Amino acid sequence: MTKYHWLVRTHYRVRTFACATEFLVIGMHMDGHGYNSVAWGLLALQFLIYPHLVFWRAKKSRDPLKAELDNLLLDALISGVWAAALGFPVWIAFTLFVGSSLNNAINRGWRGALAALLVFASGTLAWGLVAGLRLSPNTDLPVTLLCLLGMSVYLLSVGDIVYAKASKLRETREALRKSEENYRLITENAGDLIAMLDAEGRWVYTSPSYRRLLTETALAGGVSAIDQVHPEDRDGMHAQIKNALETGELQEFLYRLMADDGSAKEFEATVNSFTQAGERKIVMVSIDITELRQLDKTLAIQAHAFENMTEGMMITAADGMILSVNRAFTTVTGYSKEDVVGKSESEFRIALQPPKFYEDIRDVLAKHGYWTDITWSRRKDKEIYRERRSVSSIRDEAGRTTHYITFFAIAGDGKN
Repeated sequence: MTKYHWLVRTHYRVRTFACATEFLVIGMHMDGHGYNSVAWGLLALQFLIYPHLVFWRAKKSRDPLKAELDNLLLDALISGVWAAALGFPVWIAFTLFVGSSLNNAINRGWRGALAALLVFASGTLAWGLVAGLRLSPNTDLPVTLLCLLGMSVYLLSVGDIVYAKASKLRETREALRKSEENYRLITENAGDLIAMLDAEGRWVYTSPSYRRLLTETALAGGVSAIDQVHPEDRDGMHAQIKNALETGELQEFLYRLMADDGSAKEFEATVNSFTQAGERKIVMVSIDITELRQLDKTLAIQAHAFENMTEGMMITAADGMILSVNRAFTTVTGYSKEDVVGKSESEFRIALQPPKFYEDIRDVLAKHGYWTDITWSRRKDKEIYRERRSVSSIRDEAGRTTHYITFFAIAGDGKN
């Protein structure tokens, strides 16, 4: 079902009422003045059928609102024709002119009122060219009173429409104001960097969060945002902005921003393009990932050190499940990471030590958090070797043990 502007439906109701009233008024005026059946047929067609036809036309149009505004001018034209055809009875002609002109003025301003006047005059002139003009200004008292009543009701209806439009406009403005206020609060208080750039990559707007990194001069409107980026990242950022403008698709990339203190901050950015007042622009949101990237580098170094230690290393959960082992673990024990991860370390114990041996280790760890000794152990291929083993417990802030870290290496020459 095609949607159409609410004004089309509103005008349909008002036009239907106004035309029905005009049918009654003009019918009372025509009665007893010798009008033939053709005139009466045209009266019924004009004021009883016409409102539904123009409503259907507007509703089915590709642009219902424009079609309805054109209908208002058609109202003025036909009103001019009827005013002339009736001989310009003052109250009827006045009602027809004011009704058609008022609607055009409300919806198009003074230009609409002027257009209605010209179209109304064109209607009277057209009738004059076809049938000649005559002047019969008088109306009977019932017709005059009905004109006044109909015009009063019509003006009240139009006033109600104006009120509805004004209320809708106020609601829209209030919603827009609240929306703009929310966006402003979000933008001004967001920790992320939010910026609007023109098609050349120059600042149009920057959120207050940028002031933590750059000076007001560097952030001034029209200054190149790309110039504030690390030299090695400028071409990449320029290419991403260009892609966003050309494709209209969201672009994501990493870049380094040169802060005012000389440090390079790393950011993850998303850029999207839009059109404002006919100009293509860019919205860029940047998330500071400097600490995250540094953490990644630290973890990478730690992982490299863990993997390349000469000592075997095993990390287990508090319940004894093996979480991770390094390369030396495999070298010493012969068990691969796939053999042991996700399994309990008790599965890889040997019968060379009694159960109490491991219970004693747990007691020492619970009391001191650390245990070390030289023990016997067995590789995956069943070969027995002497092992120097150290176990440390990792505890949380409440003092509960969460993990165990075990270091071990072959003791002596590793022979039985």
